[in-house]
Amino acid sequence: MYIHNCPECGRQYSTQEKVTRVKCPYCGAETNVSYADQQQTQWQQFGSQAASTVDDVFSNGPSGKSRGVAGLLALFLGSVGLHYFYMGKTSAGVLFLVATLLTCGILGVITEIVSIIQGVLFFTSTQDEFERRWVNSPSSFPLF
Repeated sequence: MYIHNCPECGRQYSTQEKVTRVKCPYCGAETNVSYADQQQTQWQQFGSQAASTVDDVFSNGPSGKSRGVAGLLALFLGSVGLHYFYMGKTSAGVLFLVATLLTCGILGVITEIVSIIQGVLFFTSTQDEFERRWVNSPSSFPLF
């Protein structure tokens, strides 16, 4: 397994074999590859297990949204739906906000419990899963 760094978006990705040119699966940038890199040798030493730890929770995905930021917003400001606004799901954000404000916080308890569960799910999912399930979901109100 060979690990590559994208010079455009900064994300790391891997190929199974040596290639002379790679295309980043996140941003689509194409770059030439040099295997004289010391970092590449270190990655080969640790194998595929090290490659799975590359995913940083606060790095931005292809949509520009970070699951770490969304998770923190869900944990601390979830009852007003701020994490939904961040992910571009404005109708869900408005629903959470209205439910909390119009019921003087009574439904805010329910929305906060849902948001805490979502925040934990954001932190425990991979960036690709986060993008697929919440950011790029066709649903305007993705719960779990």
